[in-house]
Amino acid sequence: MSYSVRLHRTAEEWEELLAAWSDDYPMQGVLEDEDGYQVFFASAATAEKFASAHGGIAAPVAEAAHSWWEDWEPLLVGERFFLCPSWRNEPTPPGRVRLAMIGASVFGGGEHQTTQLCLELLEQVLRPGQRVLDVGTGTGILSAAVQALGAATVWACDVEPAAVELARAHAATWQGSANAARPGCADLVVCNIHLAVMREILPDLLRLRAPLLLSGFLIDQIPELTAGLLVHAQREKDGWCAVWATAP
Repeated sequence: MSYSVRLHRTAEEWEELLAAWSDDYPMQGVLEDEDGYQVFFASAATAEKFASAHGGIAAPVAEAAHSWWEDWEPLLVGERFFLCPSWRNEPTPPGRVRLAMIGASVFGGGEHQTTQLCLELLEQVLRPGQRVLDVGTGTGILSAAVQALGAATVWACDVEPAAVELARAHAATWQGSANAARPGCADLVVCNIHLAVMREILPDLLRLRAPLLLSGFLIDQIPELTAGLLVHAQREKDGWCAVWATAP
């Protein structure tokens, strides 16, 4: 079950709200229409907290409300990937890897800018044969991508049971948390997750002593996230950002 909050806001008000909201409320998606915005959340508690802070009423979302998934169009991402909804039958362009865009009640379907930024950076930094840990895997789309790029081993973890179920369809999945992994177990750690969560788990990610591919935050939040890190590559899209970084 998903939950949503409808907000009656102008575009300018929404941009200001997004900057404040992105620190505190993990969302599943946003729909814009002539009346404003409908924001989707995985839990009733998060939706109610958001509604209380920003106005609106939290309400359950019927499955029929997710018909917007049917409007997804295939996307070319970076030089290697072809993101396509699983119900579409367009042929994969030559030289590209097909990744299924999944309409689901967990994050990571493929349409969000942060997911696409991660895919673009993965093309640059991942080397065949490496071991990758995907923290907060969501649908498992990034785990599927690193497998397609030649990773030798992929571990994925998420605290949401629905995410684990979906990710199992894509890649070998380990359900747990980043603090259960030992230092040196991975050659690359991928984490596309909400900044509020990132603040909590970043010490555990650093403990793994591996390069980090991080996303899920806005451009103006980069200084906070990367304080004390060496940033080797950075990509931006529509106000969102992803970085490839290591500890000094």
